[in-house]
Amino acid sequence: MSGEDICSEVSIVGGTYQETCYWPVWDELYGSGWRSVRVFRALNPEATITFHTAGTDQVERILKIFAGSEKLLNQLTKISSTISFYYNHPLACPKVYGCDGKKVFLKTCGRFVIGFGMLEANAQIEGDWVVYDPQSPSHPQSFREQGGKAEHLALVLNESEARMLSRETELPQIKKALFEHEKCECLIVKCGAKGAVVFTSRDDEGTIIPIHKSSHVFPIGSGDVFTTVFSFFWFSGYKPTVAAMNASKAAAVYCEEKGQVDEIPSQLKEKEFEKFVPGKNGLVYLAGPFFTLNAKLFVSECRNIFQAMGVPVFSPYHDVGEGKAEDVAPKDIEKLRDCSCVFAIVDGLDSGTLFEIGYAVAIGKKVVAYVENETEGSLKMLAGTGCDIEKDFTTAIYKTCWYAAK
Repeated sequence: MSGEDICSEVSIVGGTYQETCYWPVWDELYGSGWRSVRVFRALNPEATITFHTAGTDQVERILKIFAGSEKLLNQLTKISSTISFYYNHPLACPKVYGCDGKKVFLKTCGRFVIGFGMLEANAQIEGDWVVYDPQSPSHPQSFREQGGKAEHLALVLNESEARMLSRETELPQIKKALFEHEKCECLIVKCGAKGAVVFTSRDDEGTIIPIHKSSHVFPIGSGDVFTTVFSFFWFSGYKPTVAAMNASKAAAVYCEEKGQVDEIPSQLKEKEFEKFVPGKNGLVYLAGPFFTLNAKLFVSECRNIFQAMGVPVFSPYHDVGEGKAEDVAPKDIEKLRDCSCVFAIVDGLDSGTLFEIGYAVAIGKKVVAYVENETEGSLKMLAGTGCDIEKDFTTAIYKTCWYAAK
């Protein structure tokens, strides 16, 4: 493969699901497989794409519409109901409906194949060049154990999937186990807000792929974009590290464009993002009111998200509690001095939270202020002292993770 030939024919196997997010509002038919088709189509409008998926009559009608105007060959296996994912916000664990636990069987053959794990189907994939993404942090399925065959196999996994599939906990052992058991020639482990690592052999120390820092973060489907763009460049002859760098940038474009895929090809060429490689795992101080049930639930949600992302977090509510002022204040001040940055919930202008912000700014700590409802005048001192004021919840969380890792 030359590195200059554009992949013009590909088979894609994956789910077609309804995705609904309550805040920010998002209600689209995508899923890993169909999103991958749309991304690959954007990258090469003339490509012939064979799409293997499972779906209802409604899904079939939609696929036929696209097949009528482009080179799309649909291999649809009928199921009784469309699977739907419902998110309270993009970082929430979704509720899944329409999945009865029964699985159909799909078989995919082709020279170039992109395969995604599915809730409603088991897929046996055979190809010369295959990229496999199991798409299941809790129950990822092995490519080889499903009967998969590939001359050249690349695995794209997140950290949880890598641990589950390898039955190891540390990256060096994870790498060796997966190269041995899956017989892959390339392994990519995605680390969320910390970037990714590419391995090209069991003895490879790995190449870190930096985060491309977007000004807005909409992560629903960003992993599908990463896998598809990596596949496109790898299939076209580029080295895995180059393909992964393009995939990281494409994911940033997707996040910044709030889930739109059509801008990916042009923005890959034109857009410049700050590249970021984490240097540490610093402590986040979680500042916010906790005097009502709603406030306590939201503080707990923020804390759970940081912990799930592997970021150390100190929450006065959880780690100190609602004691007397002379007991609480010194402990909170100590952690403000120890932390790398502050995530502050500002709506409501709670006096304690504003004090914590002021103290943090005074001792040189970076503050990300998440606020949706306050006036510009109320935020003047925060804006004038270098606080990042962010109205989007997910973006605020990611910015905080990046500051904590500097």
